[in-house]
Amino acid sequence: MNPYPLAGDYQAALQNPGAAFTVTSLRRAQFAADGWGLPAAITGTSAAVFHATIGGGAYALRCFTRQDASSPERYAAFDSFVAGQGLGQHVGQVTWHDDAVRAKGATWPVLQMEWIEGQQLNEYAGYLAERTNTDALGKLASQWLKLVDELQRVRFAHGDLQHGNVIIDLQGRLRLVDFDGVWIPPLQGHPPPTEMGHENYQPRGRSVLTRWGPWMDTFSALVIYVALTALARDPGLWLPLNNGDNLLFERRDFSVPFETDVWKHLARVGDAEVDRLADKLKTCCVPGWVATKGLTAMIEQTWWERTRVSPTSDATGGPAPVNPRAPVDFTPRPAQGPHRSAQTGSVPLPPPPAWPYQTKVAPQAQASAPSPSGTSPPAQLKAKGAGSMPTSKAGIPVWWQPQAPTPPAAPPAPVKPTSSSGRIAGQLCIIIASILFVALVAHYLVAAVIIGVVGAGIGSWLIRNNPKKPPGQLPPSGTSQGPK
Repeated sequence: MNPYPLAGDYQAALQNPGAAFTVTSLRRAQFAADGWGLPAAITGTSAAVFHATIGGGAYALRCFTRQDASSPERYAAFDSFVAGQGLGQHVGQVTWHDDAVRAKGATWPVLQMEWIEGQQLNEYAGYLAERTNTDALGKLASQWLKLVDELQRVRFAHGDLQHGNVIIDLQGRLRLVDFDGVWIPPLQGHPPPTEMGHENYQPRGRSVLTRWGPWMDTFSALVIYVALTALARDPGLWLPLNNGDNLLFERRDFSVPFETDVWKHLARVGDAEVDRLADKLKTCCVPGWVATKGLTAMIEQTWWERTRVSPTSDATGGPAPVNPRAPVDFTPRPAQGPHRSAQTGSVPLPPPPAWPYQTKVAPQAQASAPSPSGTSPPAQLKAKGAGSMPTSKAGIPVWWQPQAPTPPAAPPAPVKPTSSSGRIAGQLCIIIASILFVALVAHYLVAAVIIGVVGAGIGSWLIRNNPKKPPGQLPPSGTSQGPK
């Protein structure tokens, strides 16, 4: 069999949809074009995705570039499971068309999916972080936890949870895309796909077989949840830790001794919940670790954590004093009663800005662009344009920036001026007292002792209060250096 076409082969074929497609409905497709006028392709490791308008609806047509990427049986089972579990609001339904497109002298399958207009998770998180919108970042973290919990309750595992496969649509909802590596109960016992997931969201040392199962999303979901929670406490983490292909973590961060930059930054946030979640993630980085439960169970407080004094009460059981500077704890508590939908009851996120949005704003643009509320930019962004040193939310200077110059030390206090005449007078007193003591001691013992003691005391006092001037010391400012 011929090797699968490349993205360029599909681009050439789709210039004429009427001739390229064997499926009648797809022949009416109109494609978004790139700068060369060709159908714009979003390429990945296993497929090329094209944005098509068909009959007034927007769709993503996924054309495969690898044979082992997926199969009609897998997607038929996936589509049936999603519909049966009511997960369409999160993952959307798909349609598999076998032998649907002509390219390289043969016909190939096409996967038709709903086109989701919005922003990828990393772009949206960066948009909020650069505007220091901690409230929206907190809601984003909460909704992420609810979404993962709902999927894992029905034993749905995506297989490649990462920033590029999570879309925040124009209604502020979280949507998942790319389901080549999905695990669902109907696929139990089937051979696992070769796709291992994005390396910045997967633990080290796992194989295709050991990761395959209903809990394979727990680690990647925890990586995302820790990152969003930390950003909600300190949006200043975004600029030093995001490299365009992650949120905050990279593959190298998942190895002991956990001394890479991200762990240092998280420790500097100074937040108890961030520290607790970071410790949970570290326990999942043990070589050979395999998830045996979902994200909600993984981050649940242990019994010794629950027995600590509650942050909402003091040691006597009464209400704790309010700290207006303390970060708001938005961590969702375990649901009570029947499980609720990931979107039901959630506070909607602010919609992403008009596409495209450049997340890496230049310092001068940060200092001049108005904020969404119409007020001046936050002080943190202004400071970066002005060259001052940014600080974390906890008030600790961020260590990756050069420290401000240390102010010069205060000049030493002027030396008390000395008096040479005082020292001479003290020495003369001691000499005279000594002569009188020797002269009178034979006949007037009492008088000699009195004179000697008094004279020696006066002389010593004069010498102590008129210390000798150190060699080379200049006289104090404003004093005369000449003879008086």
